Amino acid sequence: MQVFKTYFKILKKHKTSVMVYAFLFLALTVSISSNIKVENEQYKASKVKTMVINEDGQSALVDGFIKYLGDYVIFVEPGEDEDAIKEALFYRKVVYVLTIPEGFSENFLKDGTVKLSKQTVPDSIESMSLDNNINNYFNMAKVYLKHVPNLDYDKLNAYIVKNIENETQVNFDVEVKDDVSYSNGFNTYFFNYLGYIMIAVFITGVSMIMFSFNGLDIRRRHTASPLTSRRMNFQLILANLIFVLGFLIVFMIAGYYLNKSRMINANTLLIWLNALVFSLTALSMSYLIGITVNSRKAIGAISTALSLSLSFLSGIFVPQQYLGASVLRVASFTPTYWYVKANNALENVTSFKWNEMSSVFGYMAIQIGFTIAIISIALVVSKRKRQQAF
Repeated sequence: MQVFKTYFKILKKHKTSVMVYAFLFLALTVSISSNIKVENEQYKASKVKTMVINEDGQSALVDGFIKYLGDYVIFVEPGEDEDAIKEALFYRKVVYVLTIPEGFSENFLKDGTVKLSKQTVPDSIESMSLDNNINNYFNMAKVYLKHVPNLDYDKLNAYIVKNIENETQVNFDVEVKDDVSYSNGFNTYFFNYLGYIMIAVFITGVSMIMFSFNGLDIRRRHTASPLTSRRMNFQLILANLIFVLGFLIVFMIAGYYLNKSRMINANTLLIWLNALVFSLTALSMSYLIGITVNSRKAIGAISTALSLSLSFLSGIFVPQQYLGASVLRVASFTPTYWYVKANNALENVTSFKWNEMSSVFGYMAIQIGFTIAIISIALVVSKRKRQQAF
């Protein structure tokens, strides 16, 4: 097992680069997770930071509606353009952006049509609560307009508010599992960012080692040695798998202990499986780079450029819902996009029936497809390299 031992001797020489990425990632995770609090308190209504864009102008209906919203929202000054609105949502300056289109009052009073558009922070409970409040207002408005002819629109809001003030006490016998929600959210955040670390570390470590084994002099010496190509490749594959799996297991354990909920459920196991699938894809990319490049310095540059570009493009650094359609279309040709997409889908899975899980396994299958394609290219390159040794 001389090749196997040599692999880890070379890896030891480059341990500094590998450990720097690992420790920086863990330090960042500890810093962020320490500021996340799990709330298990009784439900309490809170006002939602909302940006209202009124394109319909002044009308008794709109004025009454906005006055009604004042009991449920904190109004935020409208953004100057679409980019400013997206930035406000991204940085959580607002949770809900409500646009009242031109002609809204006329259409509503004519046939009861409610056509409002909204932009929200994804998966926010506050936005769903505000949706209910808006629906309640216009549903009651329809009832009053239908059954009270010639109703003064100034009085309409007063009737609606008075109606809504009537409260009904509701008791829930089901305990809300906040720990599960927190655990799934933390795992999604942690393993999405781990995708960047895997690419950077594997290219830095694996590519550098494969470059060392694929030098022209080394290949010529190997052809003259009693060690067959099959045995050499077996030892290299075994060493690569041990390094990758060892690295992944360490971060799985770290993710478990950094997660305040420390919960291993079906979502956790599937996210681990997705990370394992992606680690093989990252390994295949690293192997291809290692046998292709002609300079050690180039490996460092490729590691930085490829890991950062894939992370920004595919949704690791910037959530996919904030990326434009054209960016996502390009990102779909990268394995990191499908890795992140699978993690995001797993965060919201509540039932593990096939109709919900088929898409997640489909995303994993696409990653495996990338792995097979990259390995196929690497085998062709490797064969040509061996032919050049003579």
